[in-house]
Amino acid sequence: MNSITDLLDLEDGDLCITETQIQGQTKTITIETKPVAHYCPNCGYRMYSRGVKKRKVNHPILQDNYSLIIILKQRRWRCTNPECLYDISENFKFVNKRRRTSNATDMLIVDAYRNLMETSVSIAKKFHVSDSHAHEVFDRYVKLDRLPLTDAISIDEVCIDMDERCKYALVIQDFHTGDPIDLLRSRRNDVTEPYFTGIPIEERLSVRYLISDMYKPYIAYVEKYFPNAIPVVDSFHVIQWITRLIDNHIRQLIKKYRQRDRELQAKLSMERHEPVTLPVSDEVYILQKYRWLVLSNLSNIRYHQDLRMDPHFHRLMNTFDYEDALFRIDPNLQEFRDLKEKYVQFNSRNNGDPHSARLELYTLIKEYRSSRHDIFRDFASLLEKFEDPIINSFIMVEKMGNGKIYNSRLSNGPIESINRKIKDLKRMGRGFRNFEHFRNRFLYSTRSAPVLNGVTDYNPVDYFEEDDF
Repeated sequence: MNSITDLLDLEDGDLCITETQIQGQTKTITIETKPVAHYCPNCGYRMYSRGVKKRKVNHPILQDNYSLIIILKQRRWRCTNPECLYDISENFKFVNKRRRTSNATDMLIVDAYRNLMETSVSIAKKFHVSDSHAHEVFDRYVKLDRLPLTDAISIDEVCIDMDERCKYALVIQDFHTGDPIDLLRSRRNDVTEPYFTGIPIEERLSVRYLISDMYKPYIAYVEKYFPNAIPVVDSFHVIQWITRLIDNHIRQLIKKYRQRDRELQAKLSMERHEPVTLPVSDEVYILQKYRWLVLSNLSNIRYHQDLRMDPHFHRLMNTFDYEDALFRIDPNLQEFRDLKEKYVQFNSRNNGDPHSARLELYTLIKEYRSSRHDIFRDFASLLEKFEDPIINSFIMVEKMGNGKIYNSRLSNGPIESINRKIKDLKRMGRGFRNFEHFRNRFLYSTRSAPVLNGVTDYNPVDYFEEDDF
């Protein structure tokens, strides 16, 4: 009795539990109020009972590992004054008059939305409500505000493709905690400019580091909105830039050898007067399957010396054999990897020492500038163009995570992680049409301690007509 009344947030004197039944893992209890005299609130005449109506209510909190079903025995009272005839039904604190579930359901529905893997349909099924009702409950309670800006913020875009004006959403993140500050429906200037200018200047002046990729409008935010900040280009995007150029070179090689194979196949077909199908050539096989030996960082490559049977060459080979075959196809690939690796190693040194990093970068730019490969001469121009933002990425600041405070380089790594969660949310929901719902769902799921700012005087959907009581 006491555990049930505590569960329902009631005092013992408010009710009587007249019956308890257990069937399997379901406990059904019957509750009614103690009979007391009722007087009409309008005229003061005594009221009489018109009978008792049973009402079934689901309570989605386990009690002693049992799912709980409540049968309410509600009395209907009518005034004895023939000129008044006012009538009313008894109320129970833990359930609204027009609901089939207890009031705890709303907060449990809202809490369930914290899990990105849950959808409105799965949540509705769990709490025995309609998916539109679960969606409505979330929208009523969860309306999250922007978090205050900190001295280090990250910005990046993510494709949500909700409509023509909402294709690339802009994510703003607190670098120190990893919490998303806000999600804007677009990175377009007509959205970002009124948003940032609407933030008080005192708050914008507190930003010291703006971390982004090499997208020019993001770097321009420093001068436009954050005059005390310095731009920081994420090191990952710099390495990604040169890796993409090398990958494009490999794709062109694959295209060239495929064209050669098609011409040879056509020639043989003409000579033999029948269609001829050639197997995949050695060059295409190696370039397709083992391009990662050029594109990956050397520190991430695990060479296996034990010989394994290769299904294409039909002989025993190890990682070194594939590497040799790759470089024999195009010796430039080895030079590309070695030159790329010099920047990767530079990027792993000088953490917390921007001055030494700048001196080493000068040497790299000079070497790349004198390279015989267009790819690395273009890379030298890129490094010169973004020299200061790249050097700023070697600054170390405090970061919080897993209950610890530690020093970390400025980077967009954390924001790439939450961008993935946006894509997961979109995929699990099979698309969204309401951006505000999508924004609140994302922020509520990814903030470490979201503060609800929605409507608290929730008015539920009418499930019963007044005459039903």
